[in-house]
Amino acid sequence: MAAEAQATAAGGLAGEMEVEAYRRLFPLAFLERHLRESVRPDARRPAEARPTTVALAAVSSAHGSALVRLGDTAMLASIKLEVMSPSGEAPDEGSIAVEFHMPPICSPLVRPGRPAEVAPVISKNLEDILMSSGMLNLKELCLISGKASWLAYLAYWASPISQIEKLHLKSSRDTLNKMRKASHP
Repeated sequence: MAAEAQATAAGGLAGEMEVEAYRRLFPLAFLERHLRESVRPDARRPAEARPTTVALAAVSSAHGSALVRLGDTAMLASIKLEVMSPSGEAPDEGSIAVEFHMPPICSPLVRPGRPAEVAPVISKNLEDILMSSGMLNLKELCLISGKASWLAYLAYWASPISQIEKLHLKSSRDTLNKMRKASHP
């Protein structure tokens, strides 16, 4: 936007159109110019973060949810819990099921009427991050060893994938911890 602001001041709409055309035709040169000037295309300095907001309990029918905004990027995430019988191989563990939804507005690769082909890959990556990061231990989802545990459904409705998922994973873990403490007085 720094370049856009200069273009607007210099040439109005025509200047904005030229900047946008240059950005699309020469994306690398466009970004390199901003790097040299230590200003991002949206006029932020390199160390300046985008405004971030987190609204908890955004979905009333979920056990936990968060609407996270990071600049112009937004993501809605929810968690729903269900009691299940644990598997024979892991009688003292619960389970998670991660589902990522990517509407057509998120990417030119996604078309209306078809699920995004990348959604299952992102779902798997999010599950891997959640499990490998230590944010969640499936043993924490055990209610009664061998008899009952939580199955946590994590659903994401996203704009472009970014750090928002990491913020939600943290809020999901906090929700699970609260529910675990409530079920184990």
